[in-house]
Amino acid sequence: RPQHPKKERVAFSAMATVLRVVAVVSAWWRVGAMSRGAAGLSVALRGGSSTTTAAAASEEDEAAAKSKAIPCIDVSRIMAGCPSEADVAAVGAACREFGFFNVVNHGIPAEVVARLDEAMARFFGKPSDEKERVARTATNSRGFSANEFTKQTRDVKELYDYGHVPDRSKEPDDPANLVMDGHNQLPRDDPEFGEALETYYQACARVCAALVRCVARALDLEDAAFDDYLGDRHTSYLRLNYYPPLAPSATRFADARADLDRLRHNLTDDADTRLAALDGPRLGVNRHFDAGVLTLLRQDDDVPGLQMNYRAHDDGPPLWIDVVPVRGGLTVNCGDMLQVLSNDRFKAPEHRVLASPPAAVRYSAPFFYNPAYDALIRPHAAHPNYEPFTYGYFRKRRFQGDFEDQGTPEIQIAHYRRRPPLPADSEDAPVFQPPAPA
Repeated sequence: RPQHPKKERVAFSAMATVLRVVAVVSAWWRVGAMSRGAAGLSVALRGGSSTTTAAAASEEDEAAAKSKAIPCIDVSRIMAGCPSEADVAAVGAACREFGFFNVVNHGIPAEVVARLDEAMARFFGKPSDEKERVARTATNSRGFSANEFTKQTRDVKELYDYGHVPDRSKEPDDPANLVMDGHNQLPRDDPEFGEALETYYQACARVCAALVRCVARALDLEDAAFDDYLGDRHTSYLRLNYYPPLAPSATRFADARADLDRLRHNLTDDADTRLAALDGPRLGVNRHFDAGVLTLLRQDDDVPGLQMNYRAHDDGPPLWIDVVPVRGGLTVNCGDMLQVLSNDRFKAPEHRVLASPPAAVRYSAPFFYNPAYDALIRPHAAHPNYEPFTYGYFRKRRFQGDFEDQGTPEIQIAHYRRRPPLPADSEDAPVFQPPAPA
């Protein structure tokens, strides 16, 4: 028996209090566990998120996506070489917020665009063995491919690339026309094909040259600030894309249209997942950033599929919004080289292309306005965020990643970002070429 009954009662009372606290905590834990178990079951059933959270998040994202509209700019004055202050302000605002904008009154005749569309349809309508006669190789990036990779995943499309020709008086495969990207390969049974592409190519180059001068002014630079990188020395190329209809059996879901709707409305985002880990293709082209200065895109007016990630340069989950084409217009987006030249003031937008819906046929034609191979790319800024590098090296490494899955990440401008920042007075900094990504 205890010698001090009063102390014993106090001890028992304290112990009882502790036991009651433990019981409350235990009950709370059991309730929480059941709740977590139910949530886990919901995750398993829905394939990734609890019903309530996913629904709320998707509603918020869908509302946010609907509130964002890619601007449309009348570029008639820009094409005439006399942009107004309002034109410059509109281009600058579009580049800062979206990195995308549509343009109308661009000056490319409708018949030139129609000839391009007809040439595209004729080429991709050929039997596979005929298209393979002008197939790209590891040393020639020009020509046909049905096996391009983006972010180490195979694109669900066919393409044909046509690039700049140093001497148009000579044959495409003449040594004078052999450049770092290779040389053009034209189908021999369609002489109008090359003519249609060259005419459209030159028209796109004129539009991009005018836009770049306006972009320079929007950055408070001289109109000719980027002429040394581009001008008559640009190494641009035109790509023709064909996105075949997506078969219902090509996705993990029974209904391919429902699967595309999930992607379109931000209900799922597995675009970084390697293709081999999926039950089939989800996208026509995986998420990526364009490598050049500007891209001028001819979209399919009737079957849109282009989306941009509005939050690509912010923290938080992606927010994919549609880049809706304007009939008779063209779509412009900033590229990696412009992001570097502008020192991050105009950032390249991350974008992707949804696979074509069942029974739909879609074409597109992006023109990539690229610098000279030997152009030294460096920011026009007193405190540069990037090391200088040559565009040709960057382009070569990017094509290697596009041509095949080498098991390594694609080269990105992030490889050139300064860590830590160098002094502002760095004109004598060496040209930095990053090692191959591990």
